[in-house]
Parts: sequence; structure tokens; C-alpha cells
Amino acid sequence: MIGTTLNRMIFWELVRVFLLSLGTLTGLFLIVGLIQQASQMGLTLTQVLNAIPLFVPSTLPLTIPATTLFASCVVYGRLSHDNEVVALKAAGVHLYRIISPAVLLGVLTTVTTAALYHTTIPATQQQLYAQILSDPEEVLYNMLRRDRCLRHPNLPYVLYVRDVQGKRLLDVVIKKRLKDKSGADVPLAYGSIARAHEAQLHVDPAAGSMSITSTSNRFVIDDKNANGSPGGVGPFVMALPDSVSGKEARVRITALTWDDLPPRIAELAAERDEVVRRRDARAAEIATTTDPNVRANGLNELQQYKYQLEFKDRMVRNLQAELYARPALAVSCLVFALIGCPVGIWANRADYLSTFVICFLPTLVAYYPLLLAGSDMGKNGRVPLGLGCWAADIIMGTVGLVLTWRLLRR
Repeated sequence: MIGTTLNRMIFWELVRVFLLSLGTLTGLFLIVGLIQQASQMGLTLTQVLNAIPLFVPSTLPLTIPATTLFASCVVYGRLSHDNEVVALKAAGVHLYRIISPAVLLGVLTTVTTAALYHTTIPATQQQLYAQILSDPEEVLYNMLRRDRCLRHPNLPYVLYVRDVQGKRLLDVVIKKRLKDKSGADVPLAYGSIARAHEAQLHVDPAAGSMSITSTSNRFVIDDKNANGSPGGVGPFVMALPDSVSGKEARVRITALTWDDLPPRIAELAAERDEVVRRRDARAAEIATTTDPNVRANGLNELQQYKYQLEFKDRMVRNLQAELYARPALAVSCLVFALIGCPVGIWANRADYLSTFVICFLPTLVAYYPLLLAGSDMGKNGRVPLGLGCWAADIIMGTVGLVLTWRLLRR
């Protein structure tokens, strides 16, 4: 009976400290994450406030493991400091009964984190991007207000403005990218430049396009055929950037559910195979030509194919790593519970600051560099991908089991 009452008391104390620290740490991560998102997307204050409920789930996999560790250290450190552990052992209570609430908390937080990664986080991320991008024209204006320019790899133009006043773009400069014979952009080279004192930006969400129209006078055009010649008022029409149209958001790793990952991996692998096919066909053509200019241009094309393959391979490896990383990060909750319990008892401290310095900070400093280094080595192919992603859990989990075993032998 004493074990049942004792376990409930320790468990609810763990839950109390866990929820307190979870709310505090999640709030800090939420502020940092929203500031970063607002900076990247040029969000208004209203958009930021509306995004808060949808942004919270994506911060929890970072805060739940840390707060599980902190709660275990604090609660068991206080039990040891108040000599309650000694008293319980003298009463014949085995230490396993004392640490079992921490193991239960670790299991529950592991299951919760895994469930968040499975569907909840991707679903809320999709809703978040859909909400932010519900008015793509406003997003583009916000970007121009912040950066005074708009550039994206899939845009044929680069847009510069001196200022944005409401819906008015002042002193507009539109530069058309110059492409080589293979269709690739020539770095820092432009085929034509158009200038206007004032213009407006319009978005057609149904067509997935945006246009720039002069509202003051005609554009002044500079290109190889004209130097300061008056042109039309526009419009300059181009497809919406992937980051604004929602295309980029839909294929972001964080927005993919667990069930979406394998089809996306297969899709990217097929795209990579198609690039390989085109590269091999082009290489065969180059091998049969004797024209030095054709061979030179062909070699440049092959170099472009090489960059494309490296990009596709990297994307495939990142998605494959996600299949290992999500469960590994979920299991870190149990790993931290196994570490926090014995370290808290041996530290014999009741205050939060001592617990933070003795156990919480060193554990995080050891775990997350191992996680990042292992994942990076796995993605680069230096170690098996699964081993790299699970390395931090394997190492720190072993440490936690050894510490727990030594504690139970006391």
C-alpha cells in the first residue's frame, strides 16, 4: 500500500514540475520561433498572433524531452536532499519503486512526442502555412517592405524598390535574369532592366501568378536593343514564388505526416533517376560530337546535372533521415528520465539552479551535439543513416541505464 501511495505522490510531483517547466520553456521557444517566422515571411502582428496556436505543437518535441529531464532532476534531487530516499530505504522500500514514476513519465512523454510527430505537427504546419499564405499579395508586400527587394530561384525577374507606401511601390527596378543555352541562370547577369517611378503588384491566386504594372508612366527599358527607351506600362507577369504560392510549404519536411514520407521519398527518387537518365543521354551525345564549342557547352550542362543530382540526393537523404529522427527524438524523453532520476538523487540538491547546473545543462550539452553530429554523418553517408540518427539515444541511453543500475545496487 505504501508503494502505491508513494508512487502517486512522486508521479504527481513530477507532473507538477514538468508542466510548470514545460509552459515556461515552450513560451521561450514560441517567442523565438515566431520572431524568426515573422522575419522570414514578413508577417504582421495580427498574423503572428493568429499563428500562435498552430505554432505551439512544433515546439513541443524540443521542450518535452528537456522538461522531462528537468522534472526528474528536481523531484528526485529534493527527495534525496530531504533524506526521504534514505528513510524509504530504511522502511524496506526498494529503489525501483521510487524511480518507477520517472520511468512512467518518460514512457508517457515518449508516446506523446511520437504522436505529435506522426500527424499533429504536420497537420498544424499545413494549417499554419495555409493561414499565412491566405493573402499572398499581402505577404509579397510585407516582404518588399522588409527587404526592399524580391528574388527567388524560380522567378525570371528580380524586383527592387526604394520604398513601399500602402500598395504603392516607389522607384521600381525590374531586372530580367539572363540564361545560358542550357536554360540555367547566368550569375549576376541580366538580359534587360525596366525602371518606373511608381508601380503596383497584383496577385492572381487562381492562376498562381503575380504581375507588376506601372501606375505613374511607362517603364524605361535598358537592354541590348534599347538604352533608356520608353516601354509599356506592363504588366510583367511571372509565377508566384514557391514560398508564397504554397508549393514549397506543402513539401516541407515538417509539413509531411508519417504516412506522407515514403511516397515523397519515392517521388524524389524518381526525379533523381530522371536526371540521371538525361545526364547519361547528354553525355552520350557529347561523346559522339567533334565540335569543340558543342563539347564545351555540353560539359557545362553535365556540371549542371551534377549539381542537380547532388541536390536531389541530399533531399532524399534528409527525408530518409526523418524516418529515423522522429522516433529517436521521441525516445529521448525516456532516455532523459533514466538519466535525471539517478543524477538527481546523487546530486542531493533541492533548488532549481543547482539542478540546472549539475544535471540539466550537462546532459543537454552532451545529447544534442551527439544528435546533430550523428545525423549529419548519417546524411553524408559516413555511417549508416539509422545508426547516425539513433547514436545520441544509444549513447545517452546506455549512460542512463548504467546510472540507474548502479543506483538500484546501492
